[in-house]
Amino acid sequence: MKWNARLWKNSIPEFTKFIAPLVATLGRSERRRAATHYVEGLLMPGQRKSIEPLAARLGVDSQSLQQLVTSSPWSDEALWQAIRQQVIPHLEPLEAWVVDETGWLKQGQHSVGVSHQYCGAVGKSANCQVSVELVVSEGWVAAPIAAQLYLPRSWSEDATRRAEAGVPAEIEFRTKPELALALIRQAHVDGVCPAPVLGDSAYGDSADFREGVRQLGMEFFLQVEPTHKAWTEPVALERKRTRYALAPDAPPARTLAEIVARFPPPEWRSCSWKAVNGRRQRTRLAWCDVYLEHRLRQDGDEPEKARLVVDWPAGDPEPYHYYLAHLHRPLTKARCLKLSRSRWHIEQYFQRAKDDLGLDHFEGRSWRGFHHHLALSAVAYLFILVQYLRTKKNFWCDVGTDPARDPALAGEGERLLQLLRDRI
Repeated sequence: MKWNARLWKNSIPEFTKFIAPLVATLGRSERRRAATHYVEGLLMPGQRKSIEPLAARLGVDSQSLQQLVTSSPWSDEALWQAIRQQVIPHLEPLEAWVVDETGWLKQGQHSVGVSHQYCGAVGKSANCQVSVELVVSEGWVAAPIAAQLYLPRSWSEDATRRAEAGVPAEIEFRTKPELALALIRQAHVDGVCPAPVLGDSAYGDSADFREGVRQLGMEFFLQVEPTHKAWTEPVALERKRTRYALAPDAPPARTLAEIVARFPPPEWRSCSWKAVNGRRQRTRLAWCDVYLEHRLRQDGDEPEKARLVVDWPAGDPEPYHYYLAHLHRPLTKARCLKLSRSRWHIEQYFQRAKDDLGLDHFEGRSWRGFHHHLALSAVAYLFILVQYLRTKKNFWCDVGTDPARDPALAGEGERLLQLLRDRI
């Protein structure tokens, strides 16, 4: 759905009901009002969504928005929790949770977390900030439920830079898989409907990440590099004090690529689907159990059992992707195909949030400001998402249909209508 002033005008009655239970987490009335203005500004037509032009389009004092985002001590985590509990249940049943990161190009060295690192927005290393994001999908759209800035080690170990950017004392260096797992745990505690966790090899290659998802009782379907070594059958082990070791007559482990190269032709299952452009796409799928060597080699533990799934279109020189899967039900061709192609739903969120809602327009330097902007941008995106879903046949999303009246937001609908009349 292409968002524009006309759709915004027609959606104003639903917006005031949608926003009230979410901004209720901010506490004081002036915060709730300022947060509502900020989200309105992100939704308003206009190229630049930083605070000054945003305030000018809204006709409000920029200082109130600046205070809300950069200085006010409200909890962005409480807002994310409200999103998970007030909005996401209306999108169930869910088909997947997706983890990924997105980057913001930045000039200078003072914005929190900025470093020369890989930036997906440009496909190469650049001076940027990177945020690890968690979304859920019901099969067609992606809804953000958690996010946190990745703080490189050069920042986490620099007390001066941390102090200048207001990085909380409890924030330590964590890898992207560690950050993603922490976000998943938060969402799990808040009761978000479980579904298979999807992610690229930055997450799938992490044995600790996979084990953390298993410990939550959740499924995963994660892309991995083909260089991992494994066996296709349980391997003979010897117990040596507190460790396991490979028995002398046990066969050597092979890489996932070597295992796949030996799949007999009958193992490959052909499948097809209609793409967004209407064209018929085709691929082949194959899978088998594998017993991964890494735990035995590193810690002397028993090999990790998982399901190796390969997506390899006929005629291509290499597979599209390799995956490790841990699923509670037997694999089927249809489910493998859907999971192997569903991770890209998160790109919908990144593109819409950056192109239309100013996700990457924040100009502040502080930890607090960055995370406040991140959460409020998610609220703006979710409102558009809910409006889109309400246009779909056989779908009724009743989020915000019976909120308690918030006196701080009285008159917001009429004020917005007046602002938008000149834009239509």
